[in-house]
Amino acid sequence: MKNVLVTGATGFIGRPLTLHLLDQGYTVKILVRDPTSARDLANRGAEVIEGNLTVSTSFDHVMAEVDGVFHLAALTDPGAHVADLKRVNVIGTRNILDAALKAGVGRVVYCGCDSSLGDTGGQTRDESHGHDGTFTTVAEATKHGAHQLVERRMAAGAPIINAVVSTVYGPGGGGIVGDLIGHHLAGRVLAHLDERAGLTFTHVDDVAVGLRLAYEEGEAGERYLIADKPATFAQFFDHLGQESGLSEPQFQLPQRVGDALVALAPKLAPLSERKAPEIREAVAQLRGTTRFYSGKKARQKLGWRPRGLAQGLRDTLPWYRRREREAADRLLESTSIPLVGLTLFDIGLGLSALVFPKMYVDLMHPHDGGLHLPAARSLLARTGLLWLFFALVQGAAGSNPVKHPELVLIAGALRLMDVPADIGYALTSHDKGLLGKAGLVAAPIFNLGFGAFLAYAGYRGVRAKFGT
Repeated sequence: MKNVLVTGATGFIGRPLTLHLLDQGYTVKILVRDPTSARDLANRGAEVIEGNLTVSTSFDHVMAEVDGVFHLAALTDPGAHVADLKRVNVIGTRNILDAALKAGVGRVVYCGCDSSLGDTGGQTRDESHGHDGTFTTVAEATKHGAHQLVERRMAAGAPIINAVVSTVYGPGGGGIVGDLIGHHLAGRVLAHLDERAGLTFTHVDDVAVGLRLAYEEGEAGERYLIADKPATFAQFFDHLGQESGLSEPQFQLPQRVGDALVALAPKLAPLSERKAPEIREAVAQLRGTTRFYSGKKARQKLGWRPRGLAQGLRDTLPWYRRREREAADRLLESTSIPLVGLTLFDIGLGLSALVFPKMYVDLMHPHDGGLHLPAARSLLARTGLLWLFFALVQGAAGSNPVKHPELVLIAGALRLMDVPADIGYALTSHDKGLLGKAGLVAAPIFNLGFGAFLAYAGYRGVRAKFGT
């Protein structure tokens, strides 16, 4: 009973499940395409089997050696090629079921996803709910195809348990929930697309426990929803804000903004790390989609006890904080050399304006009338002091930007504050000098771009360091 095969063991759910089974005394074999990706699991005691879902001969022999199978492997990337999605999600599932049934495996737990059951129309549904046939992506359609295949085999008497998992989050996670947590910590979530939209958020470790309980306590031929309590995105961000101590979005964008994002997905994809289908799927989930499912049956029949969203986020945030701090530190480190270089440049300008004003004027503004007047020289002296003040702040920030993100933020703010003065001077100057004309054009552009970069890096560093 405790000798099992796990597919998809290196995935977001598969890895915690494998470790959980090992902790519970199971003998675990894992089917992977790349054994190097499973070294940590092998070190914990899992036996690594190199194979491929789409080539049944690569794992047929293993089925005779196990009592049960957990089938988690799937291709979930919305941007993957249609043929690959069908080959892995539908044909791969069929191959695993055929091999297991042929070898007489006593129990198979299929890990499905609630997207295969579809939108719930704002209501909380149970295992009896069915998909209406409207799919956001091909990936969703193929997962539904695999779900139907499993259901047909169950109806024919196969010893399969369909464990349908809701939206999963937790340390190391990706997808829409991982993105939302990461963007929240970085201060990039500014608004809701639709506060009514929502999902059923379930911690990944609770999912691992639920899958084991489905194997141990579930009845063959039954469907169990491994789902914690549903929540709207407004409720999700409320919990997230409470647990992180950071502010959550306060307003909602009009629906036409969501419509525009869906339409513009192909054009937005090159500007982001996401593919067009991923953008469409994310926007669809954030705009009106509800996948509200009840895990009551799993609680009653399996004895499953999930931790709830508030505790789950509390357990999850430390990992995301570390990741955000590392990302913020890398961004801050990239400001060091530019800041030091700019510091030296500003020191040169400041000293030349204070110590060698005539040379400064002749070099920078040879034809700008009136700079020989005392008032103009007084202005020039103040300008020199301002250059040196900029240099002081930038030098302090550039010496250790990771340690002092607040100084990077101040340096960026100073650069941005200088933009209106640059523009005003450019509009009123009669400068004819080559360097002067170049400076009139370049100064506001540079200060705006570099100032914005410094301000963003500093803000992100301050937020990661101080949690504000």
